[in-house]
Amino acid sequence: MRKTTLIALAVALCSTSAAPANQWNRVTVPNGALVYDMAIQGGILWLSTRGDGLMGYDDGQWVMHRAEDGGIRTNSFNYTVFVDSAGDKWVGRDNTNAVDRLDDAGTFSDKTDDAWTYYTYEVEMETRRVFAMAEIPDGGMWFGQRDESHNRVGTVELMIENSDTTTADDVWYHYDNAWTPDSTSFSSDDVRHLAIDSAGRLWIGYYASGVDVWDYGDPSIFADDSWQHYADDSGLPSDLVNDIHVADDGDVWVGTVGGLAVYERASGSWSTIGGLPGVQAKTVDTDALGHVWVGTEDGVAMLYGNGTVAATYGVDDGIPDETVSRISVDRERGIVWAISVDEGTQATSLSYYESGYAAGETKVFVYPNPCKVGESGPEITVFGAPEGSDVTILDMTGEELRELEPTEPYVWDTLDDDRNEVPSGVYIIRVETPSGDVAMTKAAIIR
Repeated sequence: MRKTTLIALAVALCSTSAAPANQWNRVTVPNGALVYDMAIQGGILWLSTRGDGLMGYDDGQWVMHRAEDGGIRTNSFNYTVFVDSAGDKWVGRDNTNAVDRLDDAGTFSDKTDDAWTYYTYEVEMETRRVFAMAEIPDGGMWFGQRDESHNRVGTVELMIENSDTTTADDVWYHYDNAWTPDSTSFSSDDVRHLAIDSAGRLWIGYYASGVDVWDYGDPSIFADDSWQHYADDSGLPSDLVNDIHVADDGDVWVGTVGGLAVYERASGSWSTIGGLPGVQAKTVDTDALGHVWVGTEDGVAMLYGNGTVAATYGVDDGIPDETVSRISVDRERGIVWAISVDEGTQATSLSYYESGYAAGETKVFVYPNPCKVGESGPEITVFGAPEGSDVTILDMTGEELRELEPTEPYVWDTLDDDRNEVPSGVYIIRVETPSGDVAMTKAAIIR
């Protein structure tokens, strides 16, 4: 009975594509708004815009937060949007009204119960250009800024919130090189990207000065701090940083104008990723299964967690414009959102791709596929098998050929249990997870 079932599954695997259709779908943004940034909250997409305030999108419904409606203080130059762990939306901009925060009480379309909190230049904030945000677990928010006067090198601020009902008891820390006793800390006064890694360190990406990693410990004491700087001569493809993203496994992905690099937590070393459709890595995010999604000036690439390019997408696949400036992944639904930019008019378009790689699903991928022994082989790597899984190789009749040894990731050397080479053909890789879930895929071998 099991063998008959496996044969049916094998036929299904061979008659359908192993990956979702390569088609992106377009969503029309109201008013032709110029979109700078986006963030996802429980399936809702939030967009910060140049002149149209904050927009929310949920399954065909738009909610607009504009200054004339009350709430948000200005429609203009909203550079970044961030959703914190409580579901509040933070908007950072170039304006005296530096940061606004929205608590919509979980009622997306009902604005009558919205609560707004405001943070203002020369009151709470040291500068009025906020480009990046990051959250720390104990209720603090980091703000990355640009010092427009260029008098202070390095401008980040930390706000420790004691109560979300008032700003009066908030504690603010303002950091720049005037605060530190030497000049070994911040590398620039133009902070564009922030991220917190699994060790609690703050990663700071600059417009044209690489990356600093700040292990700050007690935020009020400099003596226990340590700094590490990375540039184009120490791991990065370029000093001009476009994005920083910390993956679930602790690796840190950095997009630059010269390409994509990953800082591998286990080895403490950098690797540069090749094979992207464009030179620039403008934006990077990861999905629930650990795939890395990268936007470039020539479309989108999806990578396996080891940096191998699995698929690329361009205008022929439905992306409105080749230059993709921002990607955000809805992990719960397996949807990848992209902001595309027309290089001539600078008009922005919004599109999405239903990858199917959602949280809670077990999906298996193999690389290379096909495996051309002598060119790309003789090993096939199995991705997506959780630790402790049973991974079995079967032929197209359902006959078991090999049970793989548990490794991370699993690797098949294209031999059977008797250590004989399997012939050219299509084979089934069956993964049974420790929880009993079963996933299957196919691999082709060419000798």
